[in-house]
Amino acid sequence: MREIREKITALTQAYTDQLNLYKEIGEVGSQEGELIEHGQLDRLLQVLKTKEGLLKRAGEYEQQIRALQEQLVTHFELAAFSLPQLKLAAPEYYQDDLAALNAVVSELVPVLEKLESQERRNEAALGTYLKRTQAQQEVQRKRAQRAYGKGDS
Repeated sequence: MREIREKITALTQAYTDQLNLYKEIGEVGSQEGELIEHGQLDRLLQVLKTKEGLLKRAGEYEQQIRALQEQLVTHFELAAFSLPQLKLAAPEYYQDDLAALNAVVSELVPVLEKLESQERRNEAALGTYLKRTQAQQEVQRKRAQRAYGKGDS
């Protein structure tokens, strides 16, 4: 019993740590849009590198989470990991631990949705910035061609 309770607690902690990382990623990501808007690409690259490191750490938690989920699936003889199924299969003395796990997962879902939305906005902003920059470069190239073309006459 204690071993399973420790696995549930470890899973809750891994999700909590991952949640904190995703919140930090969200804070970093909120800087991206502003940096893109102001054309601060050097600073943007630094922010993206920081974000990449945080995402890597979140991925490491994901491996730990999967391993713990698999152990619980095996112990409770579930087809796959599912909190509702786990709550049904687990005896009463695990229910408080599962409620804590459920609370963290419930908090994680909207954070992930917000991150996904933020990522789409940042990608769109970067695409717009690149198109605008390319258009400006094209205008400058044409001006240069006209200036040099007129000089040859």
